[in-house]
Amino acid sequence: MSDRAIFALEIALVAFGFAVHVARLSRKRALSFKYTVGWISICLFGIFASPLVFLITPLANSLRLTPTALLIAISTVAVAVILVQLSVSISGNQRKMETLVRENAILRESLGVSIKDKKPNDAD
Repeated sequence: MSDRAIFALEIALVAFGFAVHVARLSRKRALSFKYTVGWISICLFGIFASPLVFLITPLANSLRLTPTALLIAISTVAVAVILVQLSVSISGNQRKMETLVRENAILRESLGVSIKDKKPNDAD
């Protein structure tokens, strides 16, 4: 078996292992459905793109890189894109939370309810 074939097999196995890990996290409800689908898609891309190592090697050679360095560079860009998307998502959630807190405060004020008015043993 050639080095390229072994490298392609290693990529596919790592992607499959990562997909199994994502599935476990999803079953534990640590990941939402949206993110599970996204990560599984990336894993499937890794599995089905692993034979493309035969195409990446000439490209890496023309860029004067090793195939591993080129794949790491591509992976780094992909992770950076994912991190930016997550930052946008978190920022949106923060804005929604701030709006919710403000609206809750306005509602409490308009109803004349304060936290001090409520006793711990009061039943709703």
